[in-house]
Amino acid sequence: MAEPVWDGTGTDPWMPRRLAAQAEAVVGERTVFDDYLARLSRWLVMTRRAVMRSPITDPDAIWALMPAWAESMTEFVHSTIADLIGTAYRKLLGPGYIYSQRPHVTAYLAEAQNRLLNVPNQVYDRIVGEIAEGAGMGEGMPQIAKRVEEMFSLTNTPYWPNRAVVVARTESMAALNAGRSGAFKAVAEELGDPFEQGWLATTVGPAAATTRPTHLAADIGTPITGQRVPVGTPFLVGGFWLDQPGDPSAPINETAQCRCGTVLLRPGEDLDLSDRQMIR
Repeated sequence: MAEPVWDGTGTDPWMPRRLAAQAEAVVGERTVFDDYLARLSRWLVMTRRAVMRSPITDPDAIWALMPAWAESMTEFVHSTIADLIGTAYRKLLGPGYIYSQRPHVTAYLAEAQNRLLNVPNQVYDRIVGEIAEGAGMGEGMPQIAKRVEEMFSLTNTPYWPNRAVVVARTESMAALNAGRSGAFKAVAEELGDPFEQGWLATTVGPAAATTRPTHLAADIGTPITGQRVPVGTPFLVGGFWLDQPGDPSAPINETAQCRCGTVLLRPGEDLDLSDRQMIR
């Protein structure tokens, strides 16, 4: 029986499935945000104590705490991020499917961790910047120390909560897409049949206004440049090869806060794009 095509009037036949897809993304983003912000907060507290311990603010004290941040990010990607990756595997292959050791998953987690390790460098640069600005304005050490201490606060500055939002948006959708890409390949292996995957850009809703032109060009519905490739083959987007939207090995300007997705297809299968939100 053919799926319904909605003309935008009357009762929306896609509503239950659209809401389920939206809820999956929202819950995933919130989970990543809460875990990342909690870990960031704990590390900033430790770092503030180390930097502000002596009468003279010591930015170099940060480097002794780099291993603690790296360890926290290892736990983060192998728990919260890994569980999000498993979403598509559980849907397509059942809750008991073992996905954690698949090469695609292990490679993704390693790349994701690498791009989350730069927080100590950012904190150091911000401290040095505050010290230089304070000194340039003729402030004394107590005033400069107050500047630096406030920089660590999650409540006095929007910088860190905003960073957590960016991380949550980027990493949650990227992990869900990595799971889809890997699960699509697993399905093809299980069935022994050829499958293809198509790139779906965000072209509807409030977020459509910020979709990158390179991602719109890659959209499966775009003539000539639309990306539809065999499962296991990367997409060519903006001149870069991406295994899936949000691929952590790609440049940040092609991945940060990306909300694109993918869809699984058989060769030659037509795709009804009348409800793109449901498809993703």
